[in-house]
Amino acid sequence: MIDQVPLFIGTTLLVLAIPGPDFVVVTRNTLSGTRRRGYLTVLGICGGLTFLTVLTAAGVAALITSHPAMLGALRLTGGGYLVLLAGAMAVAAWRRTRFENADSQPGRFAGSPLRQGFLSNVLNPKALVFYLTFMPQFVTPGTSVLGQTLLMGTLVVLCAAAWWTAYVSAIGVLAPALRRTRVRTAIDAVAATALGGLGVSTLFGGP
Repeated sequence: MIDQVPLFIGTTLLVLAIPGPDFVVVTRNTLSGTRRRGYLTVLGICGGLTFLTVLTAAGVAALITSHPAMLGALRLTGGGYLVLLAGAMAVAAWRRTRFENADSQPGRFAGSPLRQGFLSNVLNPKALVFYLTFMPQFVTPGTSVLGQTLLMGTLVVLCAAAWWTAYVSAIGVLAPALRRTRVRTAIDAVAATALGGLGVSTLFGGP
């Protein structure tokens, strides 16, 4: 396992760079909010990945994916959450356009950036499948599977923390230049459309 750590880290970073719900939520919260909101989203993402690591190590993740009904329920919950979050962002954009001094952030349902980052991972069936299909390829026979799973899960969390923190720091430089109402409304509209599309794909597609 130790010999494969560099390959595991490199592959994990490549997977993290693929645009998905995390990319949309982090980008939106940083550009349409503040860099602090972006960092809170990253903290939520890391919390979600830590939770998935524990589920995988405990065997709960395998139990869920081995039962189509349970995996289907997770897919419906995750897809529904993304669609509703997209709707909350769309409403926030509409309120900003209609009422210039209105709160530009999504309502109570969307919750804090911390909650958004956490739920976008925990309720994402593709994240669960990633843990069960990607990690086993790096397990070394004859060594504690539990220990290796926890090690790889920790590495995933650290990679996510490093990647998304660097990303927020980079794009956060642009946030002050995007204070205009029309620009932030456009960001929310694009984010709502992207999350809505990802949500529908999760609802009607496979995990």
